Amino acid sequence: MLRILTLAVGLLLVAGLNDFFSISSWANFSQDKSGNKDTTSVPQRLLAWAGQEPQPPDSEKSADGPEINLKNNPAQAISLLKKSREKLLTYSSIRAQITEKVEIGPKPFVISGSYLQGNDLKLRLEFQVQSQKKNSEPVGTLLEICDGQVLWTEHTIKGTSRVTRRDVQAILKQAELNPKSAPNMLVAELGLGGLPGLLAAIEKNMKFESVSERTVNGKTLTVLNGTWKDEFLNQFKGGDPNGVAQLPAYVPEAVRIYLDPETLFPRRIVYLKKNKDTLESMVTLNFTKVTLNAPINKAEFAYEPPDGVFPADITNQYLKQLTQ
Repeated sequence: MLRILTLAVGLLLVAGLNDFFSISSWANFSQDKSGNKDTTSVPQRLLAWAGQEPQPPDSEKSADGPEINLKNNPAQAISLLKKSREKLLTYSSIRAQITEKVEIGPKPFVISGSYLQGNDLKLRLEFQVQSQKKNSEPVGTLLEICDGQVLWTEHTIKGTSRVTRRDVQAILKQAELNPKSAPNMLVAELGLGGLPGLLAAIEKNMKFESVSERTVNGKTLTVLNGTWKDEFLNQFKGGDPNGVAQLPAYVPEAVRIYLDPETLFPRRIVYLKKNKDTLESMVTLNFTKVTLNAPINKAEFAYEPPDGVFPADITNQYLKQLTQ
């Protein structure tokens, strides 16, 4: 995630919401953990948050069809994933509604939001968690906006806001001077790659073994089934390369990517956890009301911090990492 999936966790660990509610939160979980801050408290914060939220009503649970036409074909799976990512890069704009269902802790909860991607690293991502009380303000919100120069992240939890800023152009410039860095992957790790960056991070860290089909809300989608690569799992073997990886409760074990067969747009991304002999959903991202190549007002990528909130500039944290 910059953070799905620990760069991310390492560099972007600025609040409980940001660690797990952004679209990339686990995708980069396997990145370098040096510089992690307060990592042990992340699961506890997330579980505590989950315990406060209501379980979604049955009407919100979609009835998916059974898995059919399963083919064990790694080459086809990775080819479809690459084609999906490459096609996303051809659009001048992507606008969609996002619903994220989190099933960690005693009660599942749903986070809703919107996603807007433009050219030249422009991005706008909004999430909110609603209170159980009727007509009340959201319990928490996450807003990330990048105009191509600065990435702003605003978290508001129960009325208290925190804002951080990152000069992404300064970070990318430094990355180009560091022979050990990969600027393209850094874009994904910063969260600036949007959906293409998320798929790139998943492709880097996970292997895909099969392709199948499922019917979701009356539409047949192509499903890519993936699990972690050995490089990722090795960090959970306690130093024994021949040992068995023991993944923490908050780390998924597999992923399913649901592609629209016509456009290859990723309509759903599901992270799964083993429960005995079955895989159960842990975090589900649904993209709906997708609009491609529509005109965008540049004002949508503009940002001003709330009155009385002083942004924390964390650019130097990234620059320091890149000079080590």
